This record gives sequence, C-alpha cells and structure tokens, in this order.
Amino acid sequence: MTAVSAGLLESVQPLASVYDVALMDLDGVCYRGAEPVDHADEGVASARALGQRMMFVTNNAAREPQTVADQLTSLGIPTLAHEIMTSSQAAAAILAAELPEGSLVLPVGGAGLRAALLERGFRLAGSAAEGPVAVVQGFSPDLGWRELTEAAFAISAGARFVATNLDATLPTERGMAVGNGSLVAAVTNATGVVPVSAGKPQPEIFRQATAKAGGTRPLAVGDRLNTDLAGARAAGIPGLHVLTGVSDARDVILAVPEERPSYLAVDLRGLSEPHPAPSPAAEGWWRCGAAAARVVGPQPSFELRVGNRTVDLDVDDAPVAVSLDGWRCLTAAAWSAVDSGTVLTDEQVPVLEVVAPR
Repeated sequence: MTAVSAGLLESVQPLASVYDVALMDLDGVCYRGAEPVDHADEGVASARALGQRMMFVTNNAAREPQTVADQLTSLGIPTLAHEIMTSSQAAAAILAAELPEGSLVLPVGGAGLRAALLERGFRLAGSAAEGPVAVVQGFSPDLGWRELTEAAFAISAGARFVATNLDATLPTERGMAVGNGSLVAAVTNATGVVPVSAGKPQPEIFRQATAKAGGTRPLAVGDRLNTDLAGARAAGIPGLHVLTGVSDARDVILAVPEERPSYLAVDLRGLSEPHPAPSPAAEGWWRCGAAAARVVGPQPSFELRVGNRTVDLDVDDAPVAVSLDGWRCLTAAAWSAVDSGTVLTDEQVPVLEVVAPR
C-alpha cells in the first residue's frame, strides 16, 4: 500500500466497482449503539450487488465477532463472523508477534478481548498477582476500579501494555459516551506508561483486515477523521467519509492533511455512486458539477456559487444547506488555501447541512 493523494479523488464508476473490499467502520457508520444508521442496510446491499466485499473493522473490542455479526444481521445487514475484524484481534496479533504461544496475559475488557487472546494461544491471568507478561486493555461497559487497578499493578511490575484503541469517546444512540481511550488514560495516569495501540488510527488493523478479506484494492469507510480517516492515510488506503457519525462537514473542511478523506458522501449509499472531484479554475475557484467555491481575503472567507446563484455563507449558528458537490468544492478550496499558507479557524468556516441529490 502506498501514499494516497492529499486531495479529493475522482471515480467515474461507483466506488464499489473500483475497490474490491470496503473496510467498514461500525459505530456511527452502520449503527449508533443499538440503533441502525439511516440507509446503512441499503448502502451495503447495493455495494455488495456491485461485487464489493465487506470487512467490518471496529475499534470496539468488547464483543466477539459472531456477536457483532448477529447485530448487523438483525439491523438488515447480513454478515458472517469472518467479515468482522476487531481491535481485540489486532491487539492479539501484535502480542503474538512478540511473545511465545502460551504466554500469560492479563485481559482488561470484555468477552471479545478474551476470545481473541485465547484464539492466539495465550493463557489468561485473572490478576496481577499471577505475574502476567502483558496487559491488554479493551473497552467494556462493565470495567471498574478493580480491573483498572489490577492492570496498573501488572504494568508497574513490568508487564507490556497494549490497548485495543485510544478512542476517547464512543458514539451511542444517546450521544457520545466514555470510550476506551479515556479508560486507558486512567491506567496511564497511574503508571506513567503509554500503551501500544492496536486499533485505528494505527495502520496494522487495516492491513490485517485487507489480508483477511483477500482484498487487493481496499477502501476505508468511516465517520471519524482522527481514527478512521487518519488510519486510512497511515495505511496508504483511500478513505470515504460519511456524515452519519462524529466528524461533520465543517470538520472535513478543516481537516489536517494526515486526516483528509479521499471521497465524501452523506451516508453509505455513496459506495454505489460515482464521485466527481473538484478541479481548479481561474481566480482561485474550484468547480464540481454546477457548484464552484473559493477562499478569498486576508481574513479568509468562502464564496460558493451554484450555477448563477451565490449561496449566502454567513458564519453563524444556523446551518447552511449545500449540495454534495458544493461541499466538495468548499473542501477542495479550503485544503488548497491551507496548503498554500492560509490559516483557517472554526469561526471562519460555516456550519453546513449537506443534502445529497436522490
């Protein structure tokens, strides 16, 4: 896998026809907690009909692959266990490359973490008193002071420290919940030891998932710039960003180069659509379809046109409705300006509501 262009890419064919496997995030892309994301079932079904394979790649380490597959199936996305790649599996693979089979490991997490370690041939410790050579910490809603303290004791005694992921938050149907990274931070604060992270945005989980799916042209799909899309960049994989989870349209416009997606969509129906890329034009304009945008002025501001109409982009709390092509143009104009030395802040970028044509 190689470096991907820092700008938006063009695909005249549907993405599902170009990329043989989609490395799909779950939370915020396919579901939010127990609730399905709108159009996720339709998007996955259409992509599969075009021949694209699915590998669901998640930083959530609490559950076993079959449990995750069963949830997706219940939400209208028929899935088999071998199509799931969890950060618990990635963490177990990292330790398997470092430690001999049968090594004693303290799992701090849910059933999915324990199952992944057992699958790799590790023995599981119940406490630091047993002398584990490694601690692996993954998310579980049942984790408490006792488990975190056992982890701290083991790590302070010299055990390796691996985290399945460092996500500070976890999207749920009620909002953003405390994620594994926030719980890991408690152990780090107690021990002074920063763990190796197995999950996104580290590239290894993408490489493992691609190999597991037998893919050669992977596409990462996610909703969070600093994990899903940063991980895609780190792994040299094009990334599709969808607006159904954490990072919104303004976040994408402000994205640093290391977190920029290659394609933009409102939801997973974007897998089965072509993706035009904005092209530069005279006087700093970027054009895509009927839309055009540019960044102007010493105190940067945006201009957006759709055909002969100028769109009012007053920066206030009210979202501005724009087309998908309009968002693409605004994004390309912003990235070009920033790469040329312009400084953009949150206050200079309008809140957007992206409306996809159907």
